[in-house]
Amino acid sequence: MNQFYNPLFIAKILKSYLFDIDRLHRLDEEGLRAFQNTQVRKMLHFASTVPLYQEKYQAAGVQSTDVTGINDLRKLPFMTKDDIKQYYPAGIISSTKNKDQLVEVATSGTTGKSLPLYVDLYDIVMGLFAYVRTLHEYGMSIWKNRITIIGDFASHTAESGYVTRGVQPRFNIMSRFKNIQWLNTNDDPQQLISQINAFHPEFIGGYVGILSHLAVLKQTGLGADISPAHIGATGSVLDPSLKTFIEKSFGTHVFEVYGATESGLIGFKCRHGNYHIMADLVYPEFLNKGIPVRSGEAGHLVITKLFGGGTPIIRYNAINDIVAPLDSTCRCGMAGGLIKKIYGRDDLAIYLPDGTVLLASSFSEIYSRLLYELRTNKVKNTRIVQHDLNTVEIDVLVDEQLRSVGPSVAEVCAFLKQGFQTKVGPQVTVTVHEVDAIDSRGPRIISKVDPSQFVITGYR
Repeated sequence: MNQFYNPLFIAKILKSYLFDIDRLHRLDEEGLRAFQNTQVRKMLHFASTVPLYQEKYQAAGVQSTDVTGINDLRKLPFMTKDDIKQYYPAGIISSTKNKDQLVEVATSGTTGKSLPLYVDLYDIVMGLFAYVRTLHEYGMSIWKNRITIIGDFASHTAESGYVTRGVQPRFNIMSRFKNIQWLNTNDDPQQLISQINAFHPEFIGGYVGILSHLAVLKQTGLGADISPAHIGATGSVLDPSLKTFIEKSFGTHVFEVYGATESGLIGFKCRHGNYHIMADLVYPEFLNKGIPVRSGEAGHLVITKLFGGGTPIIRYNAINDIVAPLDSTCRCGMAGGLIKKIYGRDDLAIYLPDGTVLLASSFSEIYSRLLYELRTNKVKNTRIVQHDLNTVEIDVLVDEQLRSVGPSVAEVCAFLKQGFQTKVGPQVTVTVHEVDAIDSRGPRIISKVDPSQFVITGYR
């Protein structure tokens, strides 16, 4: 049965739309903590019906009833990707759920290891409502404003699961919301900018990579009628210079949105520029060797999802992001914690002789400069291979359609070499090569340095 024909389900999502989207503005910190404690108990009760969690907790000698709230989560063992893969498919689904009513999604596989998960329709709706929350922060309405969403609608992705395989066949969202334009980030950028130009959106949401490409095209004179009030950027760390370039190209304001397939949205920047945690939807822990870090210090992100009827995500330590929390408040008045900095994934890293770990945010600055300094997007893909502490090789795949446009390939490779050399220092030899192909399903950064034998002194 289509759940959108079920009046109880419709009443549930209507209630969520009316009361949950702006909940962080309604609650104070005490009220938020009470809500989190209630949701943790509900999620653990649900997890007790999932074979993966039943067996994992039994082996650890703990019961879901041992946890009465957020402060007790540390009693539970971490959950890993290998745990989920081992029990997939039947063991990551509740015995109370009909598998036919769930939608399978998968992580992007940027490390070469995609992870399958299940979400139910309420998961999907709440995930969409979380994004609506970011729109509300900037005065945008899904009912009144023209909105362009550029998602990754490849067959296995979360966006595909949420929209094309989730809400669309059950609710026909694309016909009901004529003011929302759905585009695929994998399509040709020139085709995308033409479609956006014809639609005249007041808001554009998309991945940093495609927004950067569109900004370069806008600088060449394409998309002359594109003038959104706001742009929401997600998918990777957005360095300040690239943010400024996109803002100047479109004459607008850009804010950042942070999330993961496993958990849904984790945080976003409010109108005052502070990174807020979606603290009623997820509970993050920031740990260094299992110990909570202090405000401003970098820690490994461990996430607990506070809603949903698909695969539970409880003390999941495999998002692999290094994130620094911030113990502060914001003028906007939202409850919940803040994030000071998102460094990037620690499984996509280069290790330097002095003990520094270079994460994705460091490398994104180099690629960003290609766009706003050389005004070129001819680099189609790259692969970074660290052979040892003193040797790094950069493979570059060039877009053949743009090979003769703008700076030469030799200039681009020299620019990349200089950028990487500045990052890694004189003790490391950097070589840059053009290649004929790069496996897009494989990891973009490969280090042959054994992290277990490496003493970390800091992150950049």
